[in-house]
Amino acid sequence: MPITRRRALTWLGAAFGAAAACAGGAALVDAAVLPGRSVLNQALGRCAADDPAREPRATPGPSVSGTFRSPARRREVAFALSYPPGYAPGARLPVCLALHGYASDAAAAVRNGDYPAFIAGAVRAGAAPFVLAAVDGGDGYWHPHPDDDPLTMLTGEFLPLLATRGLRTDRVAVAGWSMGGYGALLCALTRPELFRAVVATSPAIFHSYADARAVNPGAYDSAGEWDRYDVLARAREFAGLPLRVAIGAADPFTPAVRAWRDRLPDPELVRISTGCHDGRFWTSVAPEQVRAISAALAG
Repeated sequence: MPITRRRALTWLGAAFGAAAACAGGAALVDAAVLPGRSVLNQALGRCAADDPAREPRATPGPSVSGTFRSPARRREVAFALSYPPGYAPGARLPVCLALHGYASDAAAAVRNGDYPAFIAGAVRAGAAPFVLAAVDGGDGYWHPHPDDDPLTMLTGEFLPLLATRGLRTDRVAVAGWSMGGYGALLCALTRPELFRAVVATSPAIFHSYADARAVNPGAYDSAGEWDRYDVLARAREFAGLPLRVAIGAADPFTPAVRAWRDRLPDPELVRISTGCHDGRFWTSVAPEQVRAISAALAG
């Protein structure tokens, strides 16, 4: 049964009873003080992102998966590659690294936003082809930890592995979602000379170390680690970088992303539109992102 505005508000009122009624239940939920915000967002249409149904999609090319031993991560990690149609493993194509979100992995990352189908559709329409390449980065927000360094693994181990498979690691982009969106921003700061396009979708940005600890205690091991990898404090360093950021207005990370956007040298690089922190929004912004990545990697 579909969730209507009336049904959602009725459910919330029954669930929270007098406490919500006294304080204004819907207002408290809207401010994320009480649980149920995602239900309310759905009921109020805040997750109704643009429908990309008219955007060209096609059947992707072959996919490849495997594992390798990562000294930087001190473990075996899995990777996944998605080729555009008409190309096979061994083709000399540029690469877009795909960074997964929290509690996810490489296999899911290459499917985020339905990127393979949109890449296939764009290539069929004449866009420059590229390979989507993902690797398991763990749940540590893509920055270095004392016993796990996914950031070094990405550029120091995974890219060389891709080069042995014939891919062009001199023409590289990076795209990430949620935790991976934050990871894409870190990639841009760490290796600004390497990436021709940096795409962050719904990046998981926090206002402070305390906020990060409250949401995910494992994201940063210490306040000092937070200070080193706080993109809010380093906003000015994004000057001149090929950055594209998209986030839904109803996304819980949007307040921190707005604060970060307002510190950027070019705030226009951040697009906030209708949507939530979900696959519907990620799919809605994917076609434009794919075309931008293709153009940046062409030539």
